[in-house]
Amino acid sequence: MEQSEQPPPPGRRPRAGTGVAAVLAIAVAVVVTLVITGHARDHDAARPGRDNPPESAAPAVAGATAAFRADAPDQVVLDGVSGRVRVSADPDADRISVTYRRTDGGVAHTRGAVTDTDGLRTLTVLCGTDDRGDGADRTTGACDGDLTLVVPERTGLRLRQTSGETDLEGLGGRLSVDAASDRLTARALHPSRAAFVLTSGSADIAFATPPTSLAVRMTSASTALRLPAGAGDTYAVSTSATSADVRVTVPTAPDAPHRVSLDVLSGSLAVLPG
Repeated sequence: MEQSEQPPPPGRRPRAGTGVAAVLAIAVAVVVTLVITGHARDHDAARPGRDNPPESAAPAVAGATAAFRADAPDQVVLDGVSGRVRVSADPDADRISVTYRRTDGGVAHTRGAVTDTDGLRTLTVLCGTDDRGDGADRTTGACDGDLTLVVPERTGLRLRQTSGETDLEGLGGRLSVDAASDRLTARALHPSRAAFVLTSGSADIAFATPPTSLAVRMTSASTALRLPAGAGDTYAVSTSATSADVRVTVPTAPDAPHRVSLDVLSGSLAVLPG
């Protein structure tokens, strides 16, 4: 005797295919929304006369990387950042790109605020530091996490790093670095003017071309400063040292066109050909 088909008992899960199809539909909708949002914000930043480049077009998801692109300013400011910071120059770039991931794995937001500073178009990178779980973008503070910038070769950089690790490469614009409790590595630098303030930590700084003006002020730090020493590369070096070990092995001359000022309180500094 045939038995009639019985309805599934209450609480039984629906078939797997139905759940997968629903998840895929939601995922596609989210991706489409993010792509449209990212393009809209990038287009919005290109409008002339705006005070701010686009806010992050990355999804507001815990642990995700936030990012934005903006027209190249005269200089970029990173003020009070901590964590890992990497800034490299691209000779072919005409825009800057910024990506950011928070150390604590929280929701990441980042944007740029543009101002006119001493006649220079200055872009200050800001990051989100307050997540209340409501998805709101509170991008108002310093960056604490993994921050990566790619900038045009001649864009200047003003950096104040409070702790962590910093990597600079190929920068040719005016350079100002103030780093505390930091491990700083800089390669292939070629600005005409540069200044470093180093407090504790360590630094290895290498120039690809001789700077016209270079100032290094150190307190309780260990630093290797590498300057080109080819034919005709000489430096006018002035040194002030207190309880410090300072060694200068590059060619020097009082009337040299490349001026280097060293002010060292405790710690060690070696100025090497390289």
